[in-house]
Amino acid sequence: MIERLIIHNFKCFEALSLPLAPLTLMTGFNAAGKSTALQALLLLAQSIREGGANQLLSLNGSLVRLGTPGDVILEGSGTEIKLGIGNANTRIDWILTPKDRLGGHALAIKRIEWQTGFKQRVVVPVDHELELNGLLPKDAPEFVQKLCAGLKETIFLSAVRVGAEDVFPSPDESEPVWADVGSQGDYAAWWFERGLDEDVDPLRLHSSEISPILRRQFNAWADELFPGAQANAQHLGSSRLIQLELRNDENEWRKPTNIGYGLSYAFPILVAGLLAKPGQILVIDSPEAHLHPMGQSKMGFFLGVLAASGVQILIETHSDHVLNGVRLAINQGKLLPTQAAIHFFNPRPRSSDEAAHVMSPQIDKNGNLSEWPSGFFDQAEKDLSTLAGWS
Repeated sequence: MIERLIIHNFKCFEALSLPLAPLTLMTGFNAAGKSTALQALLLLAQSIREGGANQLLSLNGSLVRLGTPGDVILEGSGTEIKLGIGNANTRIDWILTPKDRLGGHALAIKRIEWQTGFKQRVVVPVDHELELNGLLPKDAPEFVQKLCAGLKETIFLSAVRVGAEDVFPSPDESEPVWADVGSQGDYAAWWFERGLDEDVDPLRLHSSEISPILRRQFNAWADELFPGAQANAQHLGSSRLIQLELRNDENEWRKPTNIGYGLSYAFPILVAGLLAKPGQILVIDSPEAHLHPMGQSKMGFFLGVLAASGVQILIETHSDHVLNGVRLAINQGKLLPTQAAIHFFNPRPRSSDEAAHVMSPQIDKNGNLSEWPSGFFDQAEKDLSTLAGWS
């Protein structure tokens, strides 16, 4: 598992060392750096998944599209970016420079640095083509390869998803990343149809459903978000298209367009979460999208259960209900407090008098938080105070 994300001179961050947990929740003000932190991780995952060439790390691919080096280098910081990952024993950093600051669409890997335990840091100048998935030389030690392995199978779901469609495509790759439903959820129906009668990880089984197969577990978890919801999928003839059908309370099967966006947007999260292997990374932007507050809380609880089962979950959210669902998972013993990290992003401070860029409240076994920074899910109280004439 990746336990730390290191960023230097990347977009809005001069320097950031962000702790990661089995479940990491990022929230805070708009344009404060939440997406940037996730993009740094996804940029590395994209390169190792797609395989770089000639010591280049492409800024635009299937997981992120960031533009040119000029778009990602912190203004006034020079020309070097550092992106790194680490755990308790190992750390690896990539030192990057622009191939063409304005016109290019890639960063050149200048050197790679790694270390484990108390051993001396190893610096590898990149003067030859990288051979291991575009990020590492072929003779990289096993502990470095192991730390990077999770990146290759990262699943990313963006805030913009395909929603309610009549039919859905199959992946183009002959061997797609396991459970990768696509950044817009395009392939969730294909994965669902493929695994309908496969068993789900025992640690993710819903308490109300004894059958471990995917279709039954999906329905049980979906029922938490949308009472009575069920799903079915099938290939359309000999085509590569998948037809998805949804229904409520044993009514007739209907097209997703006739059910609503809430279930359609939650569908790929449930599918990816139930199918992902232990050790995979699942990154979700706005898991609360189109969900009723009750559904948002249940979604947070579901993600807590996934994290406890071995899938590393990173979410960006503006929902206090999702946060509370995670807190409930901890309160009810489904997730340990040490398995959750919460980070609140303030606007980039311009002086020492302003709040820190990133604040990280701690959570205890009862789901209580150590602090509530100003702006941290307190707008309802502020508005009610104004309406009541208290402020």
